[in-house]
Amino acid sequence: MKNFTLIIISLLSFSIYSQNRYELQDNGKEKNYLSDTITKLAENKIITKEPIVVIDGIPYRFQDLEKEKLPLSKNKIQKIIAIDKQKGINIYGNFGEAGVLIITTNKEKK
Repeated sequence: MKNFTLIIISLLSFSIYSQNRYELQDNGKEKNYLSDTITKLAENKIITKEPIVVIDGIPYRFQDLEKEKLPLSKNKIQKIIAIDKQKGINIYGNFGEAGVLIITTNKEKK
């Protein structure tokens, strides 16, 4: 029973930590905006909870976000488009199997 409890706690802490990889630079509820969006899309089976996130053409794989947060704030997000598994594989190879989120921002043009 003790081992089972430890396994459950480990899995929960891992899932919480993995969602933190998609936190934004904002504070409060805004910080979890992208994580919540990913969770909703995963519940609808459009993507998994570990998709590739493409921000203005720059892809961020789940594995690449081990030590860093996405350089993004909710105020800057203009549009989020979810790409399903098959289209993601066609574009990004095996990494696209988890699904792809394409995020367009309203960054300043020089």
